[in-house]
Amino acid sequence: MSHTFSSSKICKYDAFLSFRGEDTRRSFVSHLYNALVQREIDVFKDDERLETGKSISDELPKAIEESRFAIVIFSESYASSKWCLDELAHIIKCRNELNQIVIPIFYNVNPSDVSHQNPPFANWFSKYEEKYKDDIEKVQRWRDALAVSGKISGYHLQNFKDEADCIKKVADRIMSLLRMEFDEDDDEVYSVGKSATGVNSPILLDGGKLSISLDKKTRKKCFMVPARGLDIEWGNNPEHWEWLSHPDSRFAEVAKLKCVYWLDIQGKIETRILSKRTKYVAYLVFKLEDKFHGLETVNAVVRFVDSMSVKEAEKRASVVHFSGRGPRATLPFRRGDGWMELKMGDFYNDAGEDGDVDARLMETRRLDEKAGLIVQGVEFRPE
Repeated sequence: MSHTFSSSKICKYDAFLSFRGEDTRRSFVSHLYNALVQREIDVFKDDERLETGKSISDELPKAIEESRFAIVIFSESYASSKWCLDELAHIIKCRNELNQIVIPIFYNVNPSDVSHQNPPFANWFSKYEEKYKDDIEKVQRWRDALAVSGKISGYHLQNFKDEADCIKKVADRIMSLLRMEFDEDDDEVYSVGKSATGVNSPILLDGGKLSISLDKKTRKKCFMVPARGLDIEWGNNPEHWEWLSHPDSRFAEVAKLKCVYWLDIQGKIETRILSKRTKYVAYLVFKLEDKFHGLETVNAVVRFVDSMSVKEAEKRASVVHFSGRGPRATLPFRRGDGWMELKMGDFYNDAGEDGDVDARLMETRRLDEKAGLIVQGVEFRPE
């Protein structure tokens, strides 16, 4: 495959694999590489793709720059290799400057150990600070790259039933993203028909964990995070929420509120994947049962996670209404697809470098019984 990295760059590789060979080459990495290749994903793996006679130090940075994704497998001895650390520093540079998508996999290490250089990473850095005491900036670049990498949403092996399950999820995600890559100026990619909400028909990504469509008016990307991808307080407690299929939903499941006194729903999305220089509005997409109650008035707020604290956001939250009277902007509207939408807030995505955006809807002060809400997801749509 050959995929666009940006509007002005063609990528030679779909993915670059960064890993410590002695830990994973003949096991996890080998299986991951085969899974990607079987899906016809073009992968750069140093022992497979380096051209004879070329310097490793010359070709690896170029290969990183020419890759759409960088998959970094953090293992216990990853930091023992200065080659790996140099790769990682260059990958993070490409993430910042070229919008490269970085997918970390935490193989028998914790993300916090990577970001904070806890043991076993700390042991190696003690040696590096002594060995490179005349070039301490190099060591700091490595530390900074690890600090950033550990905070990127990725795949922690301990959260999967086995390695095969983790590998499948990674490969499927990359395959989905590559299939959905599109130029926002290309009308043909999303010509499958326009829905009544003003966007072309949505396509599911990452096994149904996200939907993407193209706003017909603005030619900008529109995303919806499904109910399963939201952080819903008490969402896993069957006494409070029920998960079920719905004939009108684009996703496999919706969340039905049975009974809570404390309502708190949050949806996050990375600004990196949104259209740049675009004002977005976040909407809760929902339905109400005939016998709903306790949901007349709630609070909503949208914030950049890295620049506004939770407490500050709660203070800035505005009142919105599932029903009743109020200013037009605070009331729900019926969509053409049969669902309702309630505006949670808006934000401006400049260069896609502001990290995560969090859209939150809550009613945590009046502890009255609340029931009858059906949530499909949170939509981030260009205004």
